[in-house]
Amino acid sequence: MKSPIRTMYDMGLAIRQRRTLLGLSQETLARRAGVSRSWLAKVELGKASFDFRRILMVCSSIGLHVSVDDE
Repeated sequence: MKSPIRTMYDMGLAIRQRRTLLGLSQETLARRAGVSRSWLAKVELGKASFDFRRILMVCSSIGLHVSVDDE
């Protein structure tokens, strides 16, 4: 899977799709990643940290696109 990431929603969607593909619940993934389930739910809805949003804005302003690739 290769998805261009241009918004926080795109990032959340990519994470949610991969989590679902792997058959993981939000609780299981949150525990594995060391984050709360409520934080993960917000990320999957595109409502994540201010800092990452800034990174996306900077990348966009210089013509870079963030993508998520399978290993």
